Amino acid sequence: MIIDELVGFSNLYGSNEELVLAGGGNTSAKDGDVMYIKGSGTRLSDITAEGFVKMSRSKIAEIFTKTYPDNDKEREALSLKDLMDAKLPGQEKKRPSVETTLHSLFPQRFVLHLHPSLINGVTCSENGKNATKQLFGDDVLWIDPCKPGYTLAKICYDTLREYKNSKGRDADIVLLANHGIFVADDTVEGLGDKLYSVMSKIRGEVTEEPDFSVGDFDGDKAQEIFNVISEVFGEDSVVTYEPSVISLKYSKDKESVKEIYYPFNPDQVVYCKPYPVYIENKEEIKNFVEEYKEKNGFLPKILLVKDCGVYGVDYSQKGSETAVALFNDAMKIAVFAKDFGGAKPMSDDLTDFIVNWEAESYRSKQ
Repeated sequence: MIIDELVGFSNLYGSNEELVLAGGGNTSAKDGDVMYIKGSGTRLSDITAEGFVKMSRSKIAEIFTKTYPDNDKEREALSLKDLMDAKLPGQEKKRPSVETTLHSLFPQRFVLHLHPSLINGVTCSENGKNATKQLFGDDVLWIDPCKPGYTLAKICYDTLREYKNSKGRDADIVLLANHGIFVADDTVEGLGDKLYSVMSKIRGEVTEEPDFSVGDFDGDKAQEIFNVISEVFGEDSVVTYEPSVISLKYSKDKESVKEIYYPFNPDQVVYCKPYPVYIENKEEIKNFVEEYKEKNGFLPKILLVKDCGVYGVDYSQKGSETAVALFNDAMKIAVFAKDFGGAKPMSDDLTDFIVNWEAESYRSKQ
């Protein structure tokens, strides 16, 4: 059955941390007018048939015939309502992935959307668009940075139509700037062939690998910092600490932090919050954290400390570890992007949009 194939490859790719972290990525399958799409807040690694939402493809298609307001909140609210109305009977309590409309644009039977750091070394780089053209020619379609949700879906709708009209075939691999990759195929095997072909070509261009082994850190200072962070965030907080070589490199001084200060993709914003706090000594922690909260409206999840490395803070073990995992991913991207003109983070406007976007807020709470 198609749902069994969908669950199978979702679990397969979702269990590979080189491809998927936390609740990132999504998958879908089409059967006539029905599309099965990953539910928002679920994880590919352990998703079951019940974790997918059954949608009407014809009703989703109607979304692209409508005109929505220019105002971000009004546009996203109305398009989200239309998306919810496209759920089939019996699916009322489920919420489809934030990228459901994008999946619907591909006519192929199966669609796989992931955010591998290796691929994002290209999508989050200064020369990403040119590198994509040089490496893949017309076989891979590039989408410039834009707001997610309806705006991204409409741009992809127009771009995919133009591609088919000019090339005489449907696009089946799309790279989204500061986001990730979409792969579409009529077979599960075809998805894997295309995904790993893209990754293999990018790997062939990469000249440096990030080093996550334990570095030469100041153990006494690291413990003092750990204790102060726990005190500042409160007794219910959970701190995850990693003194990796790469985190020590990026926390060496204020100039080094600039290379990974701004977020590269939406998952980083959702799971470890934008903008780490940089600390040189324990006396700075309390004031810097308070200033961060006053400015942003929420507490930081990542602190980079000189001579110590990276600290992730949340109010659950899972949240703390996930924050560090996503920040590690950001550091990987920064390293891989060196071979493609250097890292290019998201704009402040795009970051702010994601911070305040209802769909991502819902996903993070799940």
